[in-house]
This record gives sequence, C-alpha cells and structure tokens, in this order.
Amino acid sequence: MKLGSKIAASTATAALAIGGVTLIAAPAQADLVTLCSGHGGEITLPTDLKVPSGASCFLDGTVIQGDVTVEENANLHIISGAIEGEVSVDSDAYFDASDTSVDGDVVNSGSYGTYLEDGTSVATLRAQAAEGSANDGFVYVVGASAASVDATTGELYVNGGRIADGVNADGVVYADIYDSVVRGDLTVNGSASGGILCDSEVLGNATYSDSSGPVAVGDGETDGFCASVNYVDGDLSVTGISGGAYIDNNIVGGDLVATDNSPTAQIGDANRVRGGIVTEEVAMRALAAEVTAEFEAHEADLEDQVEEARTETVDAAIEAGPAF
Repeated sequence: MKLGSKIAASTATAALAIGGVTLIAAPAQADLVTLCSGHGGEITLPTDLKVPSGASCFLDGTVIQGDVTVEENANLHIISGAIEGEVSVDSDAYFDASDTSVDGDVVNSGSYGTYLEDGTSVATLRAQAAEGSANDGFVYVVGASAASVDATTGELYVNGGRIADGVNADGVVYADIYDSVVRGDLTVNGSASGGILCDSEVLGNATYSDSSGPVAVGDGETDGFCASVNYVDGDLSVTGISGGAYIDNNIVGGDLVATDNSPTAQIGDANRVRGGIVTEEVAMRALAAEVTAEFEAHEADLEDQVEEARTETVDAAIEAGPAF
C-alpha cells in the first residue's frame, strides 16, 4: 500500500507551496513526522522523516530539518540532500546517501547495511547488533567522511574515507581500509575475516588483535595491490592473529609490535620504524593468492549488494509515486 506523505502534528503552522516544492514552517519539532513511501525532490521538510516498515523512499535534493528513521525492512536512498538530525537504520533496513550531509549520527541496529559515497559527511557512524535481526549488516564508505566509526557487528569497508576521530571495530566480520585518513586510533579486535590497511594514514595508534582471518598492514611484494606506503603516526601492534599476519611498506612513528601470532607474522624489509621493535617474525613473501582473493571479494560482494539494494529502492519508490 502506498503511504505517500503524512504530516501529523498536535500544534504546527505550515504552508506547502506546490509549484515551488518548498515547505515552509517553524523549525523541526518532536511531534512533527513526515512519512515517505515514494520519491521526492528539492523540498525542505521542517519535520522528522520516517520511512515506514517495508517501504522505499528516494529523495533528490531534499533537506530534512530533523531526525530520520528507516524502519524495519525499509529503504532510503538520498542524493544531494541534507539531514539536520540523526539517522536510525532499523533491523534489515537499508540507508544509502550520496553527496549528502548528515549533522547527527548514523546508527545501524541490525540493519541490512549503510552505504555512504561522493562527499557525504556524517557524525559518528555506528553499527551494532539488534536482537532478532537476520543480518550482521555492512558499513560501506567510499569517498565520504565521518567524525568517527564504531562497529561491533558486520562488515566494515572504507575507501577514500576521512575519519576525524578514530575507528573502533570490535567483533566485526572484517575491517578493510584503503586510501583513507584516520585521525585518532584505529583499533580492530576479534574480526572473523581479518582486515587490511592499504595506502592510508593513521594519525594515532593502529592495533590489530585476536583475528581469526588474515590481517595485512601493507601488501609487501604483491604487485598492484597497494599503490604506496601506510603511515602510522603512533604504535603499530599486530598480535594474536591466527589467519596470517603480513606487515610491509609502512612508516611507523612509534613502536612496532608483532607477537603471539600463529602462524608467525611475515614482516618485510620495507618498514621504517622510528621507535622500538618487538617481533616474532619470518621473512615477508607475496600475499598468497587466496588471501588477495579474499580481500578483493570483500569489495566485489559489497558492490553487488549496494547495486541490488539501490536499484530495488529507486524502482520501488518510483513505482509508488510522489511522496510529497
């Protein structure tokens, strides 16, 4: 059923200019909610926005002066827009933002996933489990920025990202970071499928621990995988990795620690370490084909999921008709 747009309020004064697609009212209030099932354009909503369970919403140039909730099994794709509050992405829901600013946090609770691209900026980007959810979910960032990232579930992939105040990934499936700048600490603990740091800068400590999948900090002698070195301003620590640890082509401003890894960490000759070195190591070899294939599959799988989810969202929203 097409829900269209519904604004419910106990007290509000608003004027809707149909021709100019501009909604003018007082600043957003907690008792104002716009429902979106369909598509909308360059309109300013002085309300919170909700995508109802099972609905799809596609927005182009829309400004939302409140919070956004994407309910269970719902989808929201917004381009060239602005959200002045926070975004909550519920169980099995999907949020996709391109060239959009989000002043508040983006919180994924058992969601299908969140994709941010093309200059999108958000405050804290958070992924957490939700009781009864069928998904671990994903957080996929390409050419976008966040104040910080805090993930305790699902897949984390950042390419061309700018993170202002650190990344914490605890118990995720994997944490892959390419061609990005992380100001603050990067911490990856207990990842089931490991993670990679490639062509990136960490202006703090970088810590990988207790992963059962492969962890690569740099790519050693693997041609065409990483294009340049990593720079870690603080300490680099890789410990307790059981899926294979690979460390090469890094400039480390602090100490390098690589201990208690099984098999023993492979450490190359192209690391420059300005602090102390505490390692148990063997000579670095090129990453095994199965390791590079696993890392490459992370991005390929996410690209497929995003393409499918975005297409379904836009098609369903267009079919539903105008939302406002």
